[in-house]
Amino acid sequence: MDTLAFSNTEKARYYYENAIIESNTSTDLMHSYKLLLSAKRHVPEDSLELRFKINDELIYTYLSTIENALPFEDLVRENCDIAHLSQDPKMLVNCDFYYIYNEDYETEASIERSIGRLHHSKYIAKENDLIDMVKSIELNLGILYDLANRKDSALYYFNSLIPYYKQQEDFETLKDLYNSKAQTLKQSKRYEEAIYYYNKSLNDHYPIDNQEKMVMVTRNLAEAYYLNKNYEESATLYRDKIRISDSLKTVAAARSLEELEAKYQTTQKEKENLELKADKEKQRNHIYALSGAAIILLLSGGLIYNNQRKKKLIAQKEQIIQKSRADTILKNQELATIDAMITGQEKERKRLAEELHDDLGSTLTTVRLYFENLKEQFSEEKSELVFNRTENLLDEAYEKIRLMSHTRNSGVMASKGLIPTLESLAHKVSQGGKVHVEVLHHGLDQSLENSLELTIFRILQELLSNIIKHAQATNAVISLTAYEDSINIMVEDDGIGFKKESNQEKAGIGLHNIEKRIEDLDGTIEIDSQLNHGTTVNLDIPLK
Repeated sequence: MDTLAFSNTEKARYYYENAIIESNTSTDLMHSYKLLLSAKRHVPEDSLELRFKINDELIYTYLSTIENALPFEDLVRENCDIAHLSQDPKMLVNCDFYYIYNEDYETEASIERSIGRLHHSKYIAKENDLIDMVKSIELNLGILYDLANRKDSALYYFNSLIPYYKQQEDFETLKDLYNSKAQTLKQSKRYEEAIYYYNKSLNDHYPIDNQEKMVMVTRNLAEAYYLNKNYEESATLYRDKIRISDSLKTVAAARSLEELEAKYQTTQKEKENLELKADKEKQRNHIYALSGAAIILLLSGGLIYNNQRKKKLIAQKEQIIQKSRADTILKNQELATIDAMITGQEKERKRLAEELHDDLGSTLTTVRLYFENLKEQFSEEKSELVFNRTENLLDEAYEKIRLMSHTRNSGVMASKGLIPTLESLAHKVSQGGKVHVEVLHHGLDQSLENSLELTIFRILQELLSNIIKHAQATNAVISLTAYEDSINIMVEDDGIGFKKESNQEKAGIGLHNIEKRIEDLDGTIEIDSQLNHGTTVNLDIPLK
């Protein structure tokens, strides 16, 4: 999309919306991050809400471990300043959560800081009737109280939230809540209750369709059975359910399965050592469970606060997994070939449209010029000459149409070169008797790349067409100067001039084609025009 006419606010919003779309549909976080940087460069200081949203996405990009991301502290400080300035409750709660997400949770002080911030956020949300936000904060409080080993407080929040999410029919969050409550019960050695809620997480309302989450809850359930001394059921769960998602099994999961099966077989063969071995394994698994639960609960807490963000991150992980399981490299190559064919067809259609407009358009414009000259200066002695020239141009137009249908190269450009072709064009236009065109060149003794010469010729052809149709000029000069790494082109006329804004509509596809061609060449275009003082168009094109 052409954003040249956009205001800074519109540009910032355009880049921001595209970054959101990119992050939801692609695994390329770096591309999304670059779009956010473009949005931040354009957003005005007084657009507080949009600036906050852009910074918010950049902060979570930082938390997704993008290398060389903008400093976390600077972004958080800027957004918290905006939140306190606007006193927007959602922004204020977000400000607390930035610090909560960035805690390491390795010390009691770190956990207590986050609990304090959550209570502060809950007060703000409750005062402003943000019920969904209050419930999300309470769920995070339950998780952090569990981390702080304050199990009764954790269970209080989990129990109070279950009826709310049932009423909302938010079964995805409800399943996460059952799993969190089961983890707390298991760590409190209430294994039967833990097994009950793990089964609800797996089977209530509908089975878990996310394979990673299903494996995680199944493993938790297997550990609860093991701690409850039901070794056979524990081993069966690992053997039957984890194999369903063998594409997601990690080395650690495979080892755990082998260890549990070996322990079960050993228990059957050596019953006299059962209590001693079970005791040791229970202690070991208890340590693993506490460590694993702390990490899982912390990640779950952050994801639950923003359900939309959670879905996005899960989708990204699933896309990465799906890509890693792509059938074959050959299939990807076939898809790429099909895409290239479609792209090539579209480019070919566009090129033909430009050829019809640029080449034939210029020729027919010259024909019209001859007819106007004939109408204005009709005389017996000149009429035959003008008619002959017009007939020659119409023959030439016919030949161009015929050649265009049989060839894909540049035709006259390939056989003559840029300067001779330009001089031929200038001679034909000058013969019309209305505009005298002169071509000056310096440093173009050697030919340029064929595609570049063709593009430059089409640009100049279009500029001459605009002079003939709109400028009412009597003289025009085309100057071309080649340098070591660039070429400068200047087109001047002594016509009536124009204001660029008012002439945009008249120029139509012609001016648009010129600007698009210059952009494709990584060049620049400057138009200097004043009413009744002619027009100068200056082009700078790099030589790659």
